[in-house]
Amino acid sequence: MDYLDGLDAQTLNLIIQTQLEDLQEIARTHAPKGKGRVGQQDTRADLIAAIDAYSADLTATAQILADEAMCKSIATAVDADADLISAALSQEDQLIQDRELAFRLSGQPRPAATRAQNISQKSFMSTTTDEHVLGKLRALNLSPSPGPAAARLYPEQTHADRPESSSWAQSRRQIVLGTTTVVRKPAVPVVSRTCVACTEIHPVTRLAKSPSCGHEYCQDCLRSLFTSSFTDETLFPPKCCGKVLPIDTCKAFLTQTIVGQYQAKKVEFETPNRTYCQRKSCSAFIPPQFILGGIAYCPQLGCRGQTCSVCKGAAHSGTDCPKDPATQDMLKLAAAENWQRCYSCSRFVELDTGCNHITCRCGAQFCYVCGEVWKRCGCDQWDERNLLNRANVVVDRDPRAREMPQILRQDMVHREMANLMENHECQHRSWRSRGGSHQCEECYHTLPNFIYECRQCQILACRRCRFNRL
Repeated sequence: MDYLDGLDAQTLNLIIQTQLEDLQEIARTHAPKGKGRVGQQDTRADLIAAIDAYSADLTATAQILADEAMCKSIATAVDADADLISAALSQEDQLIQDRELAFRLSGQPRPAATRAQNISQKSFMSTTTDEHVLGKLRALNLSPSPGPAAARLYPEQTHADRPESSSWAQSRRQIVLGTTTVVRKPAVPVVSRTCVACTEIHPVTRLAKSPSCGHEYCQDCLRSLFTSSFTDETLFPPKCCGKVLPIDTCKAFLTQTIVGQYQAKKVEFETPNRTYCQRKSCSAFIPPQFILGGIAYCPQLGCRGQTCSVCKGAAHSGTDCPKDPATQDMLKLAAAENWQRCYSCSRFVELDTGCNHITCRCGAQFCYVCGEVWKRCGCDQWDERNLLNRANVVVDRDPRAREMPQILRQDMVHREMANLMENHECQHRSWRSRGGSHQCEECYHTLPNFIYECRQCQILACRRCRFNRL
C-alpha cells in the first residue's frame, strides 16, 4: 500500500471508514444461513474470519491516526504557547532593561532581586530555544502552527490559508483511487546524523547527544557502552571525550534493567577497599552496609556466604585473620618481577615504558616505585630505561627510522624523550589516524586497518578507548 504514503489524516480516515463499511456489507451478504449438510466444508466461515482480521487491522490503524492527531494537536498548542511566552518574556526583559537604565541615570545601585530575575529569565530563554530540541521536534513531523515558532521549526512548509506557489504545485503528486483524485503532500525530510561509535546514519530522534562534546550515540551503541562499563571499570562511568555521559540524559535510550545495573555499579565502583563474596560460585559485591565486625555477609538470596573484609577470604569465627599462603606467594612473585600493587583495589600492575605515574583501572593514582599515593613521595618521576624504551617504540613506527643514519635516529629518540616528559599527563585532545594493523595500547585489541594516535603523547588507541576510556 505504498500509494497511501503521504496522504493527510482526513483522507486516510475517510478511506478506512469506507473500507470498514464495505467489509460489513460483505460480511452481511455472505453470513452463513442455517445449517449446512453433514460433511460439507463451509468456505464462508474462512471468509468471515478474514474479514474480521482485516477489520481489526483497519480499526487499529484508525486508532493510530487518532493518537497521532492528538499528539500533533498537543504539539501545536505547545508551539503556540511558546510564542506567547516568548513575547511576554521579551516585553518583560525590555522593562527590566528600562529599569536598569533608570537606576544608572539616577546613580542609584541596582537591587539584587533585579539581577537574579534577569539571570533567571535569560536562563529560561536559553532553555526554550535549545536548538537540539527544536531539531528533534522538526524530525518528528509534527503539524506546524501559524505562529513564528512554527516558521522556525518548519521553514519548508506552507500554511493552508496562504496561496501556493508554482513550485509547490509542481511538486505535488496525484494518484487516482477509483474515481477519486487524491493529492499527496510532499513528506517532511527526516533529519539524520552519524553515530560516533558505529559511524552509521540514524534519525536524530534515535540519537543520544553528549552535552559536553556534542557527539551522538545511537541506541544500540549507547546500551553497549553502558553494559560494557559494568564489567570493565576503565569505562565506568560511561564517558565521551573524557566527560561523563549523564544518566538522566541517556535514560530515554536505556532499559530499566540497564539503569538499575548502572545505579548498583555506581555504588560498587565508588566503594574503597571493596569486598566480594569469597565463594567462587557467587563473587557478588558486598556493600559496606552488610559488613559488621569485619565479617561481610553476602546479600544474594541463594548464597548468604560470609567473607572476611580484611583478607577477603572465608570469615574466621572467633580467631584472627591468618596469613594466606597463596597471597604470600603472589607477593613474592610481584617482588621478583618488579610489579607494584594498587593501594586501593590491591591489583598488581607492571610498568614497561613511560613515567612512574600509574593510573589504575579503579581510578587510583600512585607511584610505581614505592606504591604511595601519587605526588606524596620523593621518588623520581622517570626511569631512564623505561623512558628510552618508550621513545624507541614511538620512533620505530616511522619506517624510515630504521634506514636513516644512527646519529639522526638518536636525535629523533632524544626529541621523543623530551616530548614524552613534557606530555606525561596528556589530556589527549588531538588525534590523528595511523593506517595498517596496530594494537591498542590501552585494551590491547588489535585493529587490522587503522588506529588513532595522540598527537601529544603518541599513545595508540582504538575508537572505544579514544572516546570512552581515555
